[in-house]
Amino acid sequence: MRSMLLLGAVCVVLLAVPAAHAATVAKIDTTGDPARLRYGPGTQYGVTGSAANGQSVTIVCTTRSEPASGKRGASLVWNKLTNGSWVAGAYVDTGTTEPECGPTGARPGADDYPYRGNTGVVDRWLMFSGQCTSWVAWRMEQLNGYFHNYGWRNGIQGHWGDAHQWDDNATRLGYRVDRTPKVGAIAHWNANSGGASGLGHVAYISAVNGTIVTVQEYNWNVDRGFGTREVPLDRISTIIHYAAGT
Repeated sequence: MRSMLLLGAVCVVLLAVPAAHAATVAKIDTTGDPARLRYGPGTQYGVTGSAANGQSVTIVCTTRSEPASGKRGASLVWNKLTNGSWVAGAYVDTGTTEPECGPTGARPGADDYPYRGNTGVVDRWLMFSGQCTSWVAWRMEQLNGYFHNYGWRNGIQGHWGDAHQWDDNATRLGYRVDRTPKVGAIAHWNANSGGASGLGHVAYISAVNGTIVTVQEYNWNVDRGFGTREVPLDRISTIIHYAAGT
């Protein structure tokens, strides 16, 4: 698909990173079985290891995601540990005053997509690699530390699905959806809008200069491949603020 390319100066804005804070030391408290550790806050994320009952763990931040039940009752809280893994709050012996997890501080480069050259397979976010949705899932994982097609937030399970569905899913999960572009946010096109197909389109916003938005994307001008372009804001349907700090 063809799109308008406008040349102009680009102002790059870096994502804010929260100040460091003290971590919380807690213990795994189960009925005896080890607690599974995962690479994201929910059971849809792969297992990275386990922690034995009574083992000390260090919590750096939390988020409210998929409900889990354990010896200590039910909880929406998931705790991020110092090794980057996550454990359900229902398996930890103490509450935590740790803040909501913020941005990772990642500074994405150009085409660093892990499925480059391996398109058409089901990726780790349960999307098809080489598609615009898979590319943006990768960027959101880099910035936020996790992303999943069926990810939870505040006890609600979402489904990102095809690109044209992303604004509705984001709204349902409580993410901000508006018309204000920001570096790190998601540019979203409705079906058959702004040059997109009937499936819609999503892209990663890498720079903003007034009403000109620079995006990085897959499967637009290059079939299942990477591209970047400058897009007038009025050609974009909505902006989705998934990543913390955007």
